[in-house]
Amino acid sequence: MSRILVIIVTYNGLRWLERCLSSVMSSSVPADIFLFDNGSDDGSADYVRDHFPSVKLVQSDVNLGFSKANNIGLKHALEEGYDFVYLLNQDAWVMPDTFEKLIRAFGKGKWGILSPAQMRPDLQTPDKRFNRHFHGTLDPVNEVQPARFVMAAHWMISAECLKEIGLFSPAFTHYGEDNNYCDRVRYHGFGIGVLTSAVGVHDRQARNMPKERRIYLNCQYSKVRLSDPGSSFLLQSFWQPLRQSAMALRWLSFLPLRNIPELVREYPSLKRWREESRSKGAFISLV
Repeated sequence: MSRILVIIVTYNGLRWLERCLSSVMSSSVPADIFLFDNGSDDGSADYVRDHFPSVKLVQSDVNLGFSKANNIGLKHALEEGYDFVYLLNQDAWVMPDTFEKLIRAFGKGKWGILSPAQMRPDLQTPDKRFNRHFHGTLDPVNEVQPARFVMAAHWMISAECLKEIGLFSPAFTHYGEDNNYCDRVRYHGFGIGVLTSAVGVHDRQARNMPKERRIYLNCQYSKVRLSDPGSSFLLQSFWQPLRQSAMALRWLSFLPLRNIPELVREYPSLKRWREESRSKGAFISLV
């Protein structure tokens, strides 16, 4: 039987934890859980310790960000020889047959990352961002549909892919790391896909993002393009400042213009991490 490690990074996510963890415990395919608490102050770690004692809990005093926290879990999965890793958001949960269906689908192609259909809690409406990037049919079909990108709220990664690609890039803290990882998965010849007969829930539709936050995150996407090992760094180094200038006009905001000098200062480190991401098992030695 395949061994699965579910990695969950929490930050003040107490209101979701019972649903999230119980869904994994109810899976038709047993899975171990590695939960990294990113310095929560809402009692998340104590709740896990008291109500889910079988969960491997690692507690940080500070918020390390999404990528660093997940990297600790991913390295643990490699060291312990798991066959699959499942990245699961704290505000997400799975159905009893989600893991079973995804594992079966991995045997039908060279897939690196597979995701279920990521739905809202009503199970009728797809998650907004998932729907924005997935261009296949949402009818529940048993064949994997290829995708260029899928959010890391629900990712099943094969051990073969993880060993080849490595961990999340240090260039990212909390945004863009999943985009970059998908770029690297494709660069190394693995596929990314969605199995719509499998379902996962992402409960975030009620949260509205302020305009300034949306602008900031769009600025961070420039780092994704500069870090893509399959693109031209020279071309992107010219294009991304122009892109942010256009964003300033579109959003009627100075924030993208103020971000350009900071982005340019990061060029040397972004180029270095980009080159490292081309190697096998990138960034594993950094954890």
